[in-house]
Amino acid sequence: MPKQTLLLYDPHGAPWVPKLRQMCAIQGLRLRTVEDADLGRPVAALAEGLRPAGEVQPFPPIPEPVLVFCSVGSQQLDRLLQALRKMEVPRTCLKAVLTQSNAQWPFYTLYEELSREREAMPG
Repeated sequence: MPKQTLLLYDPHGAPWVPKLRQMCAIQGLRLRTVEDADLGRPVAALAEGLRPAGEVQPFPPIPEPVLVFCSVGSQQLDRLLQALRKMEVPRTCLKAVLTQSNAQWPFYTLYEELSREREAMPG
């Protein structure tokens, strides 16, 4: 598993991203930006900073920000989520934790799963 890392996909330049960058620096958390060209790459490879050469299945741009917490312990995750609320990151911003189950999924597949989960939630 990668070092403590936060993957960020930010298609529209969200106003809270500069504060997020600052928070990551203070917390010693590596921040890696996910680009449209990376959407077909495995989540774990992106967390490691790996962008191997070769063909990657193209995916359409994702219409909203996505955050993926990688190798972050539960206490630090709680602190990070609390800090995100203080930064006024919308509650609707999709967030995930890197797991063994989703590590090899393309980033876009993780986004699709998060979207389905959000739609299935009541209210």
